[in-house]
Amino acid sequence: MNYLYTSMAFFVGFLLPVQVGINSELARFVNSPVLAALISFAVGATCLSASVVVLKIPFPAVGPIATMPAWLWAGGLIGAAVVLGSIIAGPKIGALALVGILLAGQLIASVLIDHFGWLGFPVQKMNVVRLLGVLLLAGGFFLIRRN
Repeated sequence: MNYLYTSMAFFVGFLLPVQVGINSELARFVNSPVLAALISFAVGATCLSASVVVLKIPFPAVGPIATMPAWLWAGGLIGAAVVLGSIIAGPKIGALALVGILLAGQLIASVLIDHFGWLGFPVQKMNVVRLLGVLLLAGGFFLIRRN
């Protein structure tokens, strides 16, 4: 296992509830979850644009972009849905429950993506050990939500 990528994934996961909290507070200040999501994406787009300039990453030619499948644009739509949904749901259900249910959705999607090799991921068939891991994580979510 590559510890750099594992550590990076852990750090990004750690940031998720922090981002939800920041964006939820932003929504409170601007009085709109949609506007808060737009501001969040604008800040992110500005940072990524600066990174492209600083790292001198060349833009692809228009031809390849024009011919790529339309569904590849869905990543931005999904990102917007995740941020907006988190801003709306997070303060209502709490950070732990939000991340728990997000994780449950991610687990189900990941099992399907890995098992069938969708979206360019290598095929990693479901087996008993992986299923046990998913069930343990799902069980953890139910314990978290139990009061």
